[in-house]
Amino acid sequence: MPQIIVNIIQLAIVQGILLSLLLYLKKENRHANRVLSVAILILSLDILCIYLSQMRIYEKYPFLFGFNVGYPFIYGPIFYIYTLLVTRREGKFKPKLLLHFIPFVVVYLYASPFYLLSHDEKLLKINEYMTQLQWDMEIISIFKPIHGILYTWLSLRIITEFSERLKISFSNIDKKKLDWLKFLIMSTMIVWVVVAIVILAGLILGSHDILFNVIIYFFISIFIYAIGYGALNHAEALNQTELEIDAIQDQIRDKYEKSNLRDEDIIRLKDELLEIMRTKKLFLKNDLTLGNLADELGITNHNLSEVISKAFNKNFYDLINTYRVEEFKELVKNPDYSHYSLLAVAFESGFSSKSSFNTIFKKFTETTPSEYRKQFA
Repeated sequence: MPQIIVNIIQLAIVQGILLSLLLYLKKENRHANRVLSVAILILSLDILCIYLSQMRIYEKYPFLFGFNVGYPFIYGPIFYIYTLLVTRREGKFKPKLLLHFIPFVVVYLYASPFYLLSHDEKLLKINEYMTQLQWDMEIISIFKPIHGILYTWLSLRIITEFSERLKISFSNIDKKKLDWLKFLIMSTMIVWVVVAIVILAGLILGSHDILFNVIIYFFISIFIYAIGYGALNHAEALNQTELEIDAIQDQIRDKYEKSNLRDEDIIRLKDELLEIMRTKKLFLKNDLTLGNLADELGITNHNLSEVISKAFNKNFYDLINTYRVEEFKELVKNPDYSHYSLLAVAFESGFSSKSSFNTIFKKFTETTPSEYRKQFA
């Protein structure tokens, strides 16, 4: 194994253990961070196991061979649980979540006879594994990426649903749309795809070379570096306040089943809302929330959400950003703003980032901001 790869793997092990400790001690998002801490610790131990195998340490201590055989069945569930905790689908880690780790337990129960063998018998079994195709272990290997990809897909679904729920109460979700969490989960998907490719290659070539494992764990090492960077630089973006999240969850849970608004009330409130948006232009406040607008109208968040849904057939996020897009279109035609950059005009219109502005503008106009401006050049 090239020395540079050895160095990368060694540093990833050390970084992973240190990062695990730091996350465990963090007070913010305590439950979520502790789950992530355990995930990174297990990843680090997993890499350590393969590193020791590459160093052929199992020849002296055969009980260490395959010690990490069930670890891959931890990763899908643990990142799924982390996603549940970050998005507040689960308030804290509950014992029932341990059911997700049943496959992990089953694999170790199946492999347990190996650990009951004598020293010499273990060495013979290891040699057999290294030189002959073991279909039972191959089947377990095949299920590893399938299991992981399934859980990663479930995690991505939760993130997507949570982003949609945020749009009920926020007009700007740049700081709340969980880009870091998406990056984390998509990175795990990439790792699982690499695992699937390597396992498939091993089956086709009929090889059990440890080099195949080294390829997988090299990517896992890079993954740990990425988590370290993200956890230290972007984790605070996940710190939604409990009140914000609870408010969103309540709105979704209750919907409008207990509505006390009549049709005439909705029409009246719609007109009041239109008037406020026309005269006060609250949409220019880039961090405008449903609560801010409800206070202006003197009604509850719940009732305002109902009015927006029934009168405009939109959520709060789309309604406010529709106004921002229209404001941008007006400003970009104004000669006084001809010397402004597109981004500067977007900021004047209430947007807070280039990426969200471009995405929203294209969604509502089916053209890009630059193409739109060229029409009035």
